Amino acid sequence: MSSSRSFSKAALCGALAVCAVANARAQQPLTVNDSHVIRVWGYDGLSPQLLRWEDDYRKLHPEIRFDNQLHGAAAVMAGLYDGVADVALMGREIWPVETMAYHWVYQEQPFGVMVATAGLHAPGQLFTPVVIVNAKNPLTSITLAQLDAIYGSEHRAAPANIRTWGDLGLKGAWADEPIHPYGFGPEDALGVYFRQTVLRSDFKPNTDSHLLSDRDGSRSTAAARIVQAVAADPYAIGYASLQDGAGVKALAVAGEGAPLEPTEATVAARQYPLTRSVWVYFHREHDRPLAPKVDAFVRYLLSAQGQGLIGPSAQLMPLPPEMVDKQIQKLDRPMPAVTVVEDEQ
Repeated sequence: MSSSRSFSKAALCGALAVCAVANARAQQPLTVNDSHVIRVWGYDGLSPQLLRWEDDYRKLHPEIRFDNQLHGAAAVMAGLYDGVADVALMGREIWPVETMAYHWVYQEQPFGVMVATAGLHAPGQLFTPVVIVNAKNPLTSITLAQLDAIYGSEHRAAPANIRTWGDLGLKGAWADEPIHPYGFGPEDALGVYFRQTVLRSDFKPNTDSHLLSDRDGSRSTAAARIVQAVAADPYAIGYASLQDGAGVKALAVAGEGAPLEPTEATVAARQYPLTRSVWVYFHREHDRPLAPKVDAFVRYLLSAQGQGLIGPSAQLMPLPPEMVDKQIQKLDRPMPAVTVVEDEQ
């Protein structure tokens, strides 16, 4: 089955699932007009961080109550477009199918801001990925364009496809050996992220790719199995979570500048090219102010006090000050008639 058909199937299944969840929730008593209740639909992997924020916020605003509904990431946006949530705390980037669903309901794009940086060991498939090769491989760095040329077929960021280690500059016995790419399936959060960010929405993956999924019933995660596969194959490359002492090594990655190692420092500074974010989405209408209870809570998340509660650093990190300022500026600006879904780094 082609990746585009797989993703369409996933989108349909996801839409049915989230509608079922939302419809069940919609039958319960709602507090839509209660200015003292903030209805949050959130990714369950972020529950500890959400509760940390909420407990602190209630100390500042004891009149506020939170109505939390925690789900898998696929259900979170449904709370917004079904009108049963004020805030959607995402465990990953928003998907095109979610943007379309929201647009069908409100005839405008969803509005969101970043509230944290995803660390190298963030929960589920939220983590910032590292690019790995076998420990015996002499390669030390790679560019985003080269990753596109390895994993894709349309090489949208590179002049040609890359299929051998010689294409990456390796010499001698390595030069003619084929590259064996490992990654995440088209229905997985990291697979979608990689396709959108690195492959520039190329739906025609390298046919030699081995795409593993957390949805296939295996007892071990796709990330762990990717690491195991690369450790066992000298000619493999993959992207996964950072794991020490596993027979693999992480490559420095270059975007527009020099290659950078995936470390807590480079991720926290948002210098590492594959750094990911935690987003909060909410309903905002053109030429109308944001609901005061939502506006106050989102601004708290971006405040020094809210950012100071983010952690542990291996999982989540606060945004750099300049990135916080950008999010606040987005809140301060009037909502445009047509909102562009941003791909901020």
